[in-house]
Amino acid sequence: DGQHVTMNTAYIAAEPGSHVLPDGSRMQVLEHSTSSVVGQGVTDIWDTVGFANAFAGSPVLLAHLQTQVNESGSPPATSAIPFLATAIRNVGTTNFQISIERAESTAGSVNFAERIGIIAFEQNLDLNFTDTGGNPVRLQTLLTPDSVRGWDNGCFTYGYASAFSTTPLAVATQNRRDGNNGGWVRRCSENAATIGLTIDEDIDNDSERNHTTEAVGVVASSIAFHADLGVDLQISKSVDTHSDPFHGTTNPFSIPGAEIRYTIAVSNDGGSSPDSDSLTITDNLPANLQLCVATTCLPGGPVIFDDSGSPIATGIALGAVNYSNNGGSSYTYTPTPGPDGYDPAVNAVEIELSGQFSGRSGSNSPSFTLLFQTRVN
Repeated sequence: DGQHVTMNTAYIAAEPGSHVLPDGSRMQVLEHSTSSVVGQGVTDIWDTVGFANAFAGSPVLLAHLQTQVNESGSPPATSAIPFLATAIRNVGTTNFQISIERAESTAGSVNFAERIGIIAFEQNLDLNFTDTGGNPVRLQTLLTPDSVRGWDNGCFTYGYASAFSTTPLAVATQNRRDGNNGGWVRRCSENAATIGLTIDEDIDNDSERNHTTEAVGVVASSIAFHADLGVDLQISKSVDTHSDPFHGTTNPFSIPGAEIRYTIAVSNDGGSSPDSDSLTITDNLPANLQLCVATTCLPGGPVIFDDSGSPIATGIALGAVNYSNNGGSSYTYTPTPGPDGYDPAVNAVEIELSGQFSGRSGSNSPSFTLLFQTRVN
């Protein structure tokens, strides 16, 4: 019906892929191109889209058209022709269905595929992290009950898991399509603790805007932010000649019989975590070294894990230590330590870390070291 008053809006832009957030929850970002449509006067066609990784429970979805290749009108001066939105249904842990929503509007046609951007978050997310500017950010997700009705039915209010300090920025998408008239979600009230939602319908062919119940996915942020929530593992290795047969530990040389200690230092400078129990470090040994595979060389060894110097909790611990006698082609060799704890057949080692390596918090990056001992032939 013409121009509209100025309104505030919020949006989320994210790199495609499967991302682990700082608290270990998962976010997936994907794009789907389709010319499938649902609505009055058309044959409903739904596309099934799978997630790269399964969620533990049905996620909260945001979806929006990224293109307007079928547009034949001249919005905003006139109404869009065809008028299009997005429709989602049957959201599960491994996939969901999506289509282009035509609602009750029949003007124009969809002859070409449009691109739809989709972001999926775990339900009941309440995440605190630091953005690239050093600002604290709080992010919550909310999936409403199947109870959001139409514009003519009122404004339906839902509470966040816990209140924000101020009214957050919120983005929302219908996560069901029970009403055959189609529609799209609108915000009708907001404050720090609650958000009011309603489902609107077009009035292209009738004037009623009643609607049956729908579920809506909401993502709310305490502030506008730019975050780098990727994993950024930094690893380095240092060598220390601990002792030799002639000088002991006083100014030792790397001569035959010398004990060489390796320290591997690892930190995560990214704002997110790797998957739980996914961090493994491998190291191939030079041909002139033997590896100590017993606790006789290092107290508590043969590999010592130390995160005592980390500025924040690492969230991980030493897992299994596996050995190879074929240069790392496999790590199934069972070592046989000699009287002094060394096994000359071992030529590569695999060190597993258990738990979930934390992400950076502000300027503090979690870190740990691994120590093991070798001997020069």
